[in-house]
Formats: sequence, structure tokens, C-alpha cells
Amino acid sequence: MFRNYFRIATRILVRNKLYTAINILGLALGVCGCIVIWLVGRYEMSFDRFHPDGDRIYRVVGGGKAGERKDADVIPPMAQAMRESVPGLETVTAYFRENQMREVKVPMPGKPAASFQRSLEGEDGQTGVMIADSEWFHVFSYQWLAGSPGTALKDPFQVVLTESAARLYFGAVPPTAAIGRELIYDDSLHVRVSGVVRDWTEHSDLAYTDFISFPTIAASYLKEKRNMNDWGWHSGMGKWYWPYVYVKLARGVKPAPVVAQMNRIGAIRVPHVGNTVYSVGLQPLADVHFNAEYRDNRRKAHLPTLYGLAGIAIFILVLAVVNFVNLATAQSLQRTKEIGVRKVLGSGRGALVAQFLIETGLLTALAMGIAVMMVWPVMRYFQEYIPVGVRFDPFATGNLVFLAGVTVAVTVLAGFYPARVLAGYQPVQTLRGPGSVKGGERWWLRRSLIVFQFTISLVFIIVTLVIGNQIRFMLNTDYGFRTDAIVTVRGEGNFLDLKVNEIKMLEQRFSQLPGVEKVVKQGNPPIGWGGWTTNFQYKGKELVNMMALMDAGDERYIPFYGMRIVAGRNIRHSDSLAEFVINETAAKQLGFSRASDAVGHMLYQKPAGTPIVGVVADFHEASFQKAIEPLVIGHYPDNEFSLGIKLASAGKGAENVKATLDAMEKIYKEIYPGTTFTYLFLDDSIRDLYETEQKTASLVRVAMGLAIFISCMGLFGLSLFAAERRAGEIGIRKVLGATTADIALMLNRDFVRLVLLALVIASPVAWVLVHRWLQDFAYRVGIDVWVFVLAGLGAIGLAVVTVSYQSIRAAMANPVRSLKAE
Repeated sequence: MFRNYFRIATRILVRNKLYTAINILGLALGVCGCIVIWLVGRYEMSFDRFHPDGDRIYRVVGGGKAGERKDADVIPPMAQAMRESVPGLETVTAYFRENQMREVKVPMPGKPAASFQRSLEGEDGQTGVMIADSEWFHVFSYQWLAGSPGTALKDPFQVVLTESAARLYFGAVPPTAAIGRELIYDDSLHVRVSGVVRDWTEHSDLAYTDFISFPTIAASYLKEKRNMNDWGWHSGMGKWYWPYVYVKLARGVKPAPVVAQMNRIGAIRVPHVGNTVYSVGLQPLADVHFNAEYRDNRRKAHLPTLYGLAGIAIFILVLAVVNFVNLATAQSLQRTKEIGVRKVLGSGRGALVAQFLIETGLLTALAMGIAVMMVWPVMRYFQEYIPVGVRFDPFATGNLVFLAGVTVAVTVLAGFYPARVLAGYQPVQTLRGPGSVKGGERWWLRRSLIVFQFTISLVFIIVTLVIGNQIRFMLNTDYGFRTDAIVTVRGEGNFLDLKVNEIKMLEQRFSQLPGVEKVVKQGNPPIGWGGWTTNFQYKGKELVNMMALMDAGDERYIPFYGMRIVAGRNIRHSDSLAEFVINETAAKQLGFSRASDAVGHMLYQKPAGTPIVGVVADFHEASFQKAIEPLVIGHYPDNEFSLGIKLASAGKGAENVKATLDAMEKIYKEIYPGTTFTYLFLDDSIRDLYETEQKTASLVRVAMGLAIFISCMGLFGLSLFAAERRAGEIGIRKVLGATTADIALMLNRDFVRLVLLALVIASPVAWVLVHRWLQDFAYRVGIDVWVFVLAGLGAIGLAVVTVSYQSIRAAMANPVRSLKAE
């Protein structure tokens, strides 16, 4: 029986090639989108979900109660204080990331040492090296291949390796053979292997490979930058080399009392910075991969975006299913005689439903096969939007279950209603011909499906227009400083270990290049690379504490970027910090109603006072998501660790710019041998600020295109159904003198009304969505009426174009043929 069903289903699908092709294409596009989004969502949701007792593991995070900062690391002595004074903690572990340890040497008996470069890997730019205490292996579980978690990191100059790291350094030797072998990090730190653990096979943000023992800090040069007894909350430039801390709560203990006790310690031990109180909290391990509020330089998955993608996938699949239903019911009138004959010959309703469901299943399976083959090229095309770790193996158990589930769901959802409709036709009606089966009682459902499809399409169109408008506004608005042809180059190191003479040499050599117009030494450019914040005090009638951004630069900094001075003057040349220039927002926060009133007053920082000599117009230091913050510009020679270079681009081609950059690279490598020359155009750094928004816009545009395409195919199916359903009416109208234009207008009018109804429904939904999205921006565009008008006109135009082919074809048909069936 089923063999016969498959044979008949195959014949039907082959005979109706256009119907089959449209349905397969629509389903394949919808299913392919679902597969890709499933892969991304499954990958992101898998991070750090495999740890035993993961629901009891938390990261300790710090910041100011007033919300001035949120840090993923904490004050160095906090971990030990928690061990000693906070009840309810089963285990506490602290660690430092070591991105500076990029070269590892392995001494070889009788041979030169083998050298390995640990480049910054992956999207997060990490080397995989950490300094950890032994409690790390009690918070997180590993399978030990050699050594013991109780002793492996107890003493100085020990290191535990993962199996992959041991194989990299020592080759294919047994793990036990690595015990006692020496490793040298950055030609300075000599350690010996005390343990080997198996690599985690699941995805994790904590997938380190080299674990150097914590006691090594106190016994080596590492202690110079890591004062484990310093309770001072040094904001901004002093806050470097703080540890990350994880805790495992005891069973049955809630986070709230633990946090309260930790903050009691902080309130007693940590000095206040102005009116800002240092506080700590507990972040669930499951939240670490998604929460970008805490700064840890890790790639974050945006959970609302994942939910949004899942919603888009469901909508696209539903549109494809709706499209299938419309096309199937539109084609049903051509199969009326077949149904009548089958019923007369004894086929029951159940057998007919099974037959049509098998047809749908066969078509869905074909669409699924095409969708699977489309996944790889689609992932390559959208590779910049897809995390690098996402892979597609259609034969993996989880993927097979997902694909089978989608196939069954689509078959049932798309095939059950058309099968029920077809099987419900009465043989007496069907044998009289297709004209006798009107289906009018279900016409409202088909119209509702079209309205639903175009509602979704219009929502995507409106959202796309508003997002695009906001992105254009952010990229084209004047930021308040010059950005054209300016390149930023960092010196090696940061302001704790910067070699000032090398930066000066780099500045001098760059300024002599013929393709360079100007060079300025700076801490950070006005936007793009993160600056620092610190606390300032103004001792007026009342003491004012102000957390402000700091920009380091000499007297050339403000003219170089073309900042506009609105009061006072620029800072003058000096060898050290002597004067401040602030922005308008800082002047207002200090209590001055006019910018000029701030000039001449003293601003205090760690207790020294420095005069304010000028005020610059506000400019954007960050993305438009953030309001402009108070800013202080001063000359800090030891903290000016990067260069701003204005290229002589006027009248120059791309080849001249490249030649200049090549010359800069050569000079850089002469001053910093063995390093990589990196640079960043200021225009690119601004665009990078809105990378997430631009990716969102691109994905929404793709979703919009799919939704429109699938909706138009559904509309094509409905127009086909309408033309067949009203064939008799059209024939009579033609006999009575109606022209082709009259009939085409009559058929188009109905569909235009459906699109207008969809616009009425979609407009408030889209307005709510874009209004909520725009609330994330301190500076944003309005939601103009023209957006809805343009979306409606576009949808109507698409509908008219889609329907017109079938309308004109029906209007030009010979009326005799349609009237014979009446």
C-alpha cells in the first residue's frame, strides 16, 4: 500500500513541476534558516553547562554601587578574606590571565631549547596561560592523567598542563613522562611540570591550557605588578593585574547572604573613592558567557539576540508552512476528479489523508535534503556573523534528532489541513468538474494566512528601515573631532611597563616619513580604544566628587583632532602634568552654569591640584548608546603609550597609503623586534563600535528578504486559487464586455486590501519592537511616519507585481473553457 502511495505521490509532484519547485524552495529556505540558527543557538547555549555542580559556581564581580563601573576582576586581597571570613563558601579560587607570556621554551638535553609561540588565539585574544591557585581544580573538575590536584600547584614554579599543551611542548610522550620537565616562559620564568589533565571537550570560556602555581607570584618578578595585599581601589590607570575569583557555594546556601557578608568586608577594608563605594556581587557561571556588563575582554553572546534569532527562525518556518498550505489548497481544484474517482472506487477519508500526507512528507524530505546542502555555503557566506566554533555535522546525534523533528513537524503542520480539505470533497461534486467545488467556506482562512504572511514581512521591512536609519545616523553624525585618515598605533606594553624612550623614537621616525602629515603622542584616541576613569574633586562652596574619563596628551592633542575650544585656551607645553582642559559636561557636573566660569579653578586628583585652563565642546568618547561623560584632558608623559598619525592622504591613492603603512611597519619592527605591527584607522574604530548593530541589521535584512520571497510565493498560490475559483465569474464578465484591465484590476483589488490590512496590524507591532530597540541608545532617531508609508507602498507594489501575472493570464483566457464547467 505505502509503495503505491509513494509511486502516486512521485507522479503528482513530477506532473506539477511549478507547484513542486515553489513549495520545495520555500520549505528549503525556511528549514535552512532554522538549521543555521539552531546551530548558533545550540553552540552559544552550551558554554560552561557541563561542569558538575555548575549551579553552585559563581564569579565574584566588583564595581561601584552608583554604577560607575562593573568589573569581572576584584581587589587582590578579597579572595583570601573571603576564605577566612565568609561562611557558606565551599571553595574559593583566584587566578590571573597571562596574555603577555607568549613565548614558551622547552630545554632539550644536548640541544638548543625548542621554542613555541603562544599567539593570541581565537575571538577573545587569549594565550591560554593562567596563574592559578590549587583550589581551581576543586571548583572545576578535570580528569588527572598525571600528578594530583592536592599538590600540583602548592609550591612555587610549578605548572599543570592540559594533555594538548603537553603534547605541543614534549611530543607524543605519556603524560607521566612530562612530570618534572622544565618550561621557560618569556625567557624569565622557569617552572616544572607537576601535573597533566585531560582537555575539556565541551565549549568553555575558561579553557586554559597552562596553569602556573599561585605561589610563583611571591617568589618571582611577577610580584612587581601584583600586590596581593593592596586594598586600595585605584580607579582606571592604577587598576591593572587584579585577579578573577570564582567560588562554589556550599549545598543549600543562597547567594544573597554571602554577598552581604562580602560587602561588609569591602565596606571595612576598601577605601572609598570620592562618593563611590566599592561593592562586590556573585554572577552565576551560566551568565558569564552572555553578560557583557562586566568587562573581561571575552566574546559575549547576546542572549536577546539569540532569542530574536530563534523567533526569526520560527517565523520563517511558519511562513514556509503557510505558503505550502496556500499552494496546496490552490492546487486542490485540479485534483477534484481524482478524489471523486478514488472515493467511488472505495477509498476512505483516512486513506486519502494518508496519501496526501505522504506527498507532503516526500516534498518535505526533498526540501530538507536541499536545506542541509545549503547550510555549508550559507555558513560560509555569513561567517562574520557566526561564531568560529560553530560546525555542522548532519550525522551528529543531536542534529539528526533536530532534522527528524523538523521534518515530522513540517509534514504534519503543512500537510494535515490540505489533506483534510482534499479528502473532504464529496464525489458527486468532484466528478462534475472543478468548477463545482467552490471552497468558499475556507476562503477566509486563505485570506487570513496571506494577511499573516504580509504582517510578518511588513514588520521586518519597518524594523529594517528604522535600524538602517539609526546606523546611518550614528556613522554620519559629527562626533566632535577629526577622524579622516588618522591611524592609531600602540607601543608595546601598557602604562605600567611602557618604555617611554621607544615611544618617543617611534614618534620621531614616523614623523619623518613623506606620507605622514602629523604625529601626536597620546594615551588613547578620542574614541575606539578604551580609556580610563578616575576621581576628581572640586573644592568650591561644596566639595564635588566627579568620576571622569581621562585623555592623556600634550599641547598638540586637541589641535590634532580638531576639537573646538569653547572657553579658555589649550594646555601649554610642559614636561609633566601642569594644566587641565575639561569638556562641557564636566563643567556642568562641577556646578558651573557657563563653561567660561570653570576656567581658572583648581581640579584635584590624588591630592594634588591642577588648574583648569580651557573647556572643549562635548564630543562622543563612546558609542551613541552612552551619554557623553565628563572628560579631563591632561599631559601624562608616562601614560602616553600610543601614537595618532595623520596620513597625508590629499590627492594620494590607496597605493600611497599602503606604502606609508609598510614603511611604518618596518620602523616599528626595528624598534620592537619580534613583534606584530598593528594599526587601526579611527574611522574603522567608530564603525567597530556598531558592529553588533550592523550585524543585526544585516540579519534582519536577510530575514526580511526571505519573508517577502516566501510571502510572495504564497500570494502567487492564492492568486492562482482565486483565478480558478472565480473562473466562471471572469468568463461571464468577459462575455458581457469587461476588458483585460478591468478583470486584472478586480483581482488585484482584493489582494491590495489584504496587504493594507496587514499594514494596519504590523504597524503597532513594529513600532513597539523598534521603540524598545532604540531605548538602548542615548542619541537616536525618531520613528517617522514615512517609514510605515514606505513599507506599505513597497508591500503593495510587491503584491501587485506578484498577482498581476496570474490576473492577466486569467483575464486573457478563453471564457468558453471556463463556462463549459459551470
